[in-house]
Amino acid sequence: MASADTKTALLDAAKQLVGERGYAATSVRELAAAAGTNIAAVNYHFGSREKLLNRAVLEYFLEWSDRVTEVDVDPDAEPLAQLAARARAMVDDLPAAQPAFVVFLEALLQARRSPELHRQLSEHYAEQRRRAMRSIAASNSGRDLPPRFQEVLASYILAVVDGLQLQALLDPQAIPTGEELAVLYEGLAASARADSAPNPGSASPPRQPGPGS
Repeated sequence: MASADTKTALLDAAKQLVGERGYAATSVRELAAAAGTNIAAVNYHFGSREKLLNRAVLEYFLEWSDRVTEVDVDPDAEPLAQLAARARAMVDDLPAAQPAFVVFLEALLQARRSPELHRQLSEHYAEQRRRAMRSIAASNSGRDLPPRFQEVLASYILAVVDGLQLQALLDPQAIPTGEELAVLYEGLAASARADSAPNPGSASPPRQPGPGS
């Protein structure tokens, strides 16, 4: 197996095993066996088991976010309406992403003592924002938004996803369904349209001509 193929096989094995067994229970021996290589290949390509697992988790979430944002949306819809269209797929897919999210939380704690891991996680979030911004800018309404507003909206989307994942760990039944979240966004979009529409009742009555007009 070529070196690049071995590295890819190890990453694929790590993504699978972390989801099935968790971070702590995934051993170097199991990683090597699942990838069809030897134990030394883990350190050769990634430096350590921990670095391989962290890299696998970060790549998993990039792939997961790509799947969520690839949902078909109306390119002419407002940003809130587009969020509604994506909310259903995002919430429905949360259980599949939860094992990797647990590992991600563990990595966040480790990052406080590891400058290298801190840098990796920071770059990961920057890449997540860039991908979300590209998705926003691909829509007709999103491309007209200022770049900073696109970045703010991207950060908001990530915060919602992380927050729902965290709540789902404690009480999966408490989080909104994808349909409920979509209804919320659709309601906000309708409210925004109503607020921006002209109100005939609030217009000043035409001025009546006076005697000297």
